[in-house]
Amino acid sequence: HELVTRALAFLEWRRHPNERTDQEMVERYRKMMAATQHPILHDMIAFAADMRTIMAALRRRYRGQPAPSPGEIWGVGSWVRYIEQQWDDPDFKLKTVYPWIPQAKTHIEQSDTLALERFLLKQLWNHVDRVIQTNDFGIESVLAYLFKWGLLKQWLSHDAKAAKARFDDLVSEVMNEHQQLFN
Repeated sequence: HELVTRALAFLEWRRHPNERTDQEMVERYRKMMAATQHPILHDMIAFAADMRTIMAALRRRYRGQPAPSPGEIWGVGSWVRYIEQQWDDPDFKLKTVYPWIPQAKTHIEQSDTLALERFLLKQLWNHVDRVIQTNDFGIESVLAYLFKWGLLKQWLSHDAKAAKARFDDLVSEVMNEHQQLFN
């Protein structure tokens, strides 16, 4: 239960303070993946981390920033180097693996942060449904329930005022040339 709680806390994007560096996020990810032996939980964390890395790349490119330099710490997961190599492709040549990328890009371009966050939470929810294809009450079902409960809690905590405040914070970060891409 403690590992699931830590995994859910790791995946809650809004809980990460702006002061946390990209290096700290990478270390947290590595520790979480090393501690996660259950394949279903491992998959859910990896998917969410890949999604987060893709979003960091999309935001970086939207800001007009160049591709990350070789060795630069900017993302986590299995797609980091691939994205760097495919930087000029609109969806980093990942649309067949992650068909949600074009829609996420549209939300970024429209500055619709609330729609983007809800869209991404829905993608995570759907991924859990694909991974957990059982009706029994084994550990997989418990993990799915806990993971979905965390997502639902995030989803229901949104409101227009909070979304606008979050958007204003993100704009301030960009304007101040804040390089923390995981926030």
